Amino acid sequence: MTDSRKKDLLSDFIDDLNKERKPRAYHTSQVDEETEKLFETVRAVRRTQSTREDEERKENSLPAAGGGRAGDRSQQKGKSSLAWRFKKSALVAAAALIIFAAFLGVMDMEFLPRQNIVHAVVRAYEDLESYAGTAEIRSKSNGEVDYQETIEITYQKPWKYRAVHQFDGREVKNISDGERLVSIYPHDITVDNVFPEKELWRYHIGNQVWELKGAEEVRELGEETLLDRQALVLEYRYTDYYHRMWIDKETNLPLRKELIHHDGTSTLVVEFKEIEINPQVDPELFLHEGLENREETMILEQEKEWEYEEINHRGSLEEIKTPVNLDKLKENLPSHFELFAVGILEQNPFYDYVLRFRGEQEMDFLDVYLSSSPGNRAFFSDSQLGKLGEGYVEVNKGAWNVMDLYTGNSSIARWVTPEFEVFLVANRGSNLPLNLLEKVSGEEMEKATLPQLKREGIEFPVNKEGH
Repeated sequence: MTDSRKKDLLSDFIDDLNKERKPRAYHTSQVDEETEKLFETVRAVRRTQSTREDEERKENSLPAAGGGRAGDRSQQKGKSSLAWRFKKSALVAAAALIIFAAFLGVMDMEFLPRQNIVHAVVRAYEDLESYAGTAEIRSKSNGEVDYQETIEITYQKPWKYRAVHQFDGREVKNISDGERLVSIYPHDITVDNVFPEKELWRYHIGNQVWELKGAEEVRELGEETLLDRQALVLEYRYTDYYHRMWIDKETNLPLRKELIHHDGTSTLVVEFKEIEINPQVDPELFLHEGLENREETMILEQEKEWEYEEINHRGSLEEIKTPVNLDKLKENLPSHFELFAVGILEQNPFYDYVLRFRGEQEMDFLDVYLSSSPGNRAFFSDSQLGKLGEGYVEVNKGAWNVMDLYTGNSSIARWVTPEFEVFLVANRGSNLPLNLLEKVSGEEMEKATLPQLKREGIEFPVNKEGH
């Protein structure tokens, strides 16, 4: 790769981060380990920059009342804003010079961090093929444990797992062959043919890795001993409050995370009590063929009349009946996204179908929900509203626990018209949902408030009485 090409690649990467879009480098080329380290250093500089900006704003904030004349406050605010912009530009320029120098070999790479911990964790998970162990989920309120669950888990990429859950004196087994999920309850069995991973997100190591990678800020707090292992304790945040994660120094993989509720009185702890990395896994552990025979055997052995229910059937694109231009949607998808499943959602109260796409990276996904009967549902409190075509659109790049199916933050865009509704869900921070809707509609979203949309004559769906 020429020096000029290296400069362009890094310059584009910084530009993409500043514009909050997915770096083009991941679409146009394979990013090698050295380049990824430099990219991660840029991210680290950017996180530091954000922290300094916050501190600047606090230092330059003025009293709400009694702090002098309005003109003085306005003048001071203007000076602070100008100084902040200057410092921001200087920091970005300095970071760019340092990284360009390292990229071109002018500066010794040892000047940069020897090993960025976020990059190390991501790389460790990429090298992981399987794991097995015992995880524990604990919920605490005011220091008291109000819920506890133990999971015996064996996982193999991609999305194959067998998990035995123990909670409240009950046992539930979740078994996935990567294509469908079999859930065995005390008195019934369900098979989900569309969302094989939906019971995995709460404790999956991969999910913890992606949380860390997507954090706005990551800080090292020190070291502790956990499971007789030396662990690096990290503090990370998405928005205004912090969480913690313990990283095994030997494997660079998470051992524990602690999610702290914004009110400060409740926490959720996900912790591995035992863990083995890359064990040999018996393929027979994951149910795939002969499911009916195994179920019949279990039913006879336990002498119970178990109920069997198949939910979320798989179908084909030809079965989908929608006025949405699906060809245009697929044409505008990034080339590395492939169709994973077409779901017929017979029991979903809001949507008729879902198209599930997956990218090259395990964390990259896009789910497209479709309905010919727009529903009346509340917006996320921090969503942005706008006008699009003959309807309106809701956009949120950090929606929390969407439909109780996507644990943590997801990027969403919901387009509602008199004839149909489209709801897109992607990994946190992604611009893909809104970009696709704009491509399909042929228009750009016009930002608006709810009153403005109503004044423009856009009708919002209302549930009929008795429905």
